[in-house]
Amino acid sequence: MPSPSPDLLSVANELYGLPLGDFVPTRNTRAKQARKDGDTDLAWAIQGLAKPSTAAWLVNLMVRHMSEEIGQVLELGETLRRAQGDLDAKQLRALGQQRRKLLAAVVDKGRDLAAEQDQKVSGSVAEQAADTLQAAMADETAAAALRTGLLVQPMSATGLGSVDLEGVVAVPDALGEAAPRASGRKASPRRARAGKDEEAERKAATERARSAVEEAERAARKAGREVKSQEEKVSRLEARALQLRSEIDELRRRLVDREHALMDAEDRLEMAEDARDSATAAAEEAEDALEDARRTLRGLQGRS
Repeated sequence: MPSPSPDLLSVANELYGLPLGDFVPTRNTRAKQARKDGDTDLAWAIQGLAKPSTAAWLVNLMVRHMSEEIGQVLELGETLRRAQGDLDAKQLRALGQQRRKLLAAVVDKGRDLAAEQDQKVSGSVAEQAADTLQAAMADETAAAALRTGLLVQPMSATGLGSVDLEGVVAVPDALGEAAPRASGRKASPRRARAGKDEEAERKAATERARSAVEEAERAARKAGREVKSQEEKVSRLEARALQLRSEIDELRRRLVDREHALMDAEDRLEMAEDARDSATAAAEEAEDALEDARRTLRGLQGRS
């Protein structure tokens, strides 16, 4: 991927780090100055930089001022992408809850930053910002787009998968570049009135985000151990099932042999029963003949 013009990238980094209301007048000023300097191509490139939507501006603001929290979001995204293939639906739901908790804490802090610049953030805008962070968690290229801090439109993803980046980044060639980290913010009346409270809230939000990441990591490690345990159990049961199938096959073979032996024994039994009946009939006939012979003998002896 070609590198963006250093001058264009410098101007873009300035513009997309400004309060939303300052974007257009500052862009026009920079384009006018480029024309005055004789760099017509740069002037046209600057003039072509689109004003970000409120949600994209909010995310760009967070990238510049909340690098630690954004790093936690992207780190959790990497963990989820690595773990996705190993987790069942129940475990993915648990990690999804951790992701939502982290995103809610980070976006809440981003809304506080926007308020310091007198920029109102509606619930729908906050939701689009959360969707953008979730898209960066789901897709590595979307994460690179997020890091530029040059978003023009919010991103979205339905799960862990590729994200359409068409028209999302103001300077597409800037993918792989990181937005300059803000060194500080101009004081505002709101911040002057409640600086200590806001600082405490930022620290609390950071702590909630860190806790959410730690909890998600623990859940991922636990899920990995559970997967390994279940795989071992499956292997044992597969071996046992194979053994039982072998034993059943042997028993079926032996049953067939016994059935054949039974049929042969029944045939021989029938033949033996027939022979016994014939022998019994012959014996009865012999008894009758013997009795007749005895009677004849006794008659002859009586006439002597």
